[in-house]
Amino acid sequence: MELTNIRELVEKYWSGETSLEEEAQLRDYLNQEEAPADLKKEATLFRYYQSNTRFRTLDEKFDEQLMQRIEQKPAKQVWLVYRPWLQGAAAAVFVLVTGLFLVTKWNTSVDNPTAETTAVIAEDTYEDPRLAYEQTKEALLLVSSLMNEGTQHIEKLETFSEAQETVKTQIP
Repeated sequence: MELTNIRELVEKYWSGETSLEEEAQLRDYLNQEEAPADLKKEATLFRYYQSNTRFRTLDEKFDEQLMQRIEQKPAKQVWLVYRPWLQGAAAAVFVLVTGLFLVTKWNTSVDNPTAETTAVIAEDTYEDPRLAYEQTKEALLLVSSLMNEGTQHIEKLETFSEAQETVKTQIP
C-alpha cells in the first residue's frame, strides 16, 4: 500500500470517517517495524491498542449471562416488610433511653447539688428585695464601667484607622 494512501487513512481515522476494513489496513501497516517518522505517534498508538485487545474481548457466554441477570427478578428482602415496625421500635427505645437518662440526671442533681446545679436550685438568697436590688445594681455598674474602659481603646483605634485612610488617599 502506498504511503500517500496511508496518510489519507490516518487523516480519515482522526476525523472518524474510517470503516473497520480501513482501520484494519491501517493497523496492519502501522504494526510493521518500519513506520515513517511522521507516523510514529500513530504507530505507537496502534501498537498499544493491539497489545491491549486481549483485555477488551468478551467471551461467548457474556450476552447470555447479561440477559439472565437482567431478566432475573430481585429476591425480596424479608426485613423490608417489618421496616415500619422496626422504625417504631427504634423510636420507642430512643425515647425510653432518653427519658431514663434525664430522670437519672435530675435525681442526681437534686440529691447531690454541684456548683453548676446550685445556681438553679437556689431560689432566693436575699430576704429583703431592696437589698437584692441594690446588690444587682452595683454589679451592673461594675460591668458597665469595665465596658466603658474598653471603648476608650476603640476610640484610639478609630483615630489610627482615619490616619491610615488619609495615607492611602495620598499615595498614588
